[in-house]
Amino acid sequence: MYKFYLWATSRMKYVKRKHKKSRGCIFCNIAKDDPDTPKKVLFKDKRMMVIMNIFPYNVGHLEVVPVKHVEDINELSEKDYQYMWELVRKSIKLLKKALGAKAFNVGLNLGGDLSGGSILHLHVQIVPRYVRDAGFMEVTANTKVMPQSLDETYKILMKHVNILKNNK
Repeated sequence: MYKFYLWATSRMKYVKRKHKKSRGCIFCNIAKDDPDTPKKVLFKDKRMMVIMNIFPYNVGHLEVVPVKHVEDINELSEKDYQYMWELVRKSIKLLKKALGAKAFNVGLNLGGDLSGGSILHLHVQIVPRYVRDAGFMEVTANTKVMPQSLDETYKILMKHVNILKNNK
């Protein structure tokens, strides 16, 4: 018998939905707009995309991903390398403005499983941090409580998505 229950009624739609197993690289599937691949794309052009992590470490967890399948940072051209980091900078600006994030963890997992990552497609993780990230559940029950749904976060971020498109 469980001692505590965590109600997440918004997950029922997800639980009932029939998922087809994604084939191939999930980021390549997102870039191709595969209808069977769940995604929250904030920005995409011919070179890069900014997407929400659908299994986030925190509210607003974003990823900057090359559209072309690239596994190693050294495979990027100098222009794409600079552009990727420019989108990281803009993503941080977006998260500050839209969600009030106060700090960030930004990183790469290079080398797949050996690096702690499970996706070989190069991507930059941007995890926003907030003043009250950790509450009772996080500290005592080793459970992350997400205070906002992916759909709500997506709507809020999309209101400010021009930050990603601007040249400044």
